[in-house]
Amino acid sequence: MEGIKKLPSMGFGESVKTVLANLTNFNGRARRSELWWYWVAYAVVAIIAGLTLSGFPLVLGIISLVLQLSLWAVTVRRLHDRGHSGWWVTAAILIGVFANLYIAGSGYYEIMSSVNPDIEEATKVLSSPVFALTGLVSFIMNITIFVFCVRDGKPEANKYGPSPKYIPTDEYIKQVTAEQD
Repeated sequence: MEGIKKLPSMGFGESVKTVLANLTNFNGRARRSELWWYWVAYAVVAIIAGLTLSGFPLVLGIISLVLQLSLWAVTVRRLHDRGHSGWWVTAAILIGVFANLYIAGSGYYEIMSSVNPDIEEATKVLSSPVFALTGLVSFIMNITIFVFCVRDGKPEANKYGPSPKYIPTDEYIKQVTAEQD
């Protein structure tokens, strides 16, 4: 990659600060270090909030919403860095919502929350073809997103913007300008 300079990886604090500053920004590109350091922060905050705020469901819900929104946004930007559409994340979310609605509508929660739950009835719900297919599609979608996010971004600009990791040097800019003339 002659004429292109690679910037150093983002640190933990810089990553969290960048993601939170772009809380609802689904445009542009994000580096791997930005996504994965934020994942660490997300996991720590989610665990601590879950343990300490379980008696305050409204506060826990607001924190969860902010965490989810920021995680979705940085994941979409990370997909953009590879040149992939953010619709992958939307599809994964919709599949998850469908699975939760199916479970809620199936009576599974009522079965399991009874004093003496009928395990056979609960197993029947979870082994239905709809639930199995939803789980399989969700698994495939999330593995695909994971693989896209793990791979290095493209050094050149794409339809989502310039690379946040690779910057062109003056020599490279002169070369491209000369070729365009």
